[in-house]
Amino acid sequence: MSSSMMNNTSDIFEETHEEGEDMVELTAEEVLRQLQDAWVNERNAPDLLEPKMEIVECMLEQVAVMEQNLETLQKGDLRIFVHKMEISRIKYLINSYLRTRMDKIQNNFLYYIKNRTPDNPNRLSAQESTFLDDYTECVGDLFSSLCLDHLPGTSDWTNKKVPQPNLQTAVFVKCMENVHGLEIRDPSNRGRDDTVDLAS
Repeated sequence: MSSSMMNNTSDIFEETHEEGEDMVELTAEEVLRQLQDAWVNERNAPDLLEPKMEIVECMLEQVAVMEQNLETLQKGDLRIFVHKMEISRIKYLINSYLRTRMDKIQNNFLYYIKNRTPDNPNRLSAQESTFLDDYTECVGDLFSSLCLDHLPGTSDWTNKKVPQPNLQTAVFVKCMENVHGLEIRDPSNRGRDDTVDLAS
């Protein structure tokens, strides 16, 4: 999302957003920037990251406000076309973020089912957790009706080896602020742990 997009939407954003225990007020542009960061991170991470549903919900509310503000502009105003295009881009960003998370859940649903405990919710929002249960039930019913019910004996397909996110895949990292003393652990336990400083 370019900086021009932020500027173009500034005059139809009218509300601020309060979040966190300290009720920190964020401008709509700041919320949009956080959503963009969450989208980029989610798209490039092999596993689910912490959900940013409060940002998504806030941004949806802002989109509704933006659409209401457009109705106040006079017909033929050149800003209408520009703002409608920006609203479409924001909606695409939200849809892509949610779809990316859904794809990860669908591709590795048994992995998330097996590793989900009260102490380890697998970074699922409440809606995603419900989706995971429903999706697992649908797949189980499909497997049973097509094959498992017609085989002798009993078989628990959920106990087999299941696909899981490739946590060894390479990812690109960009520092948004200076980080000192970052510990990098060697997953092969060959004593190659290191501590580095990263500059933004």
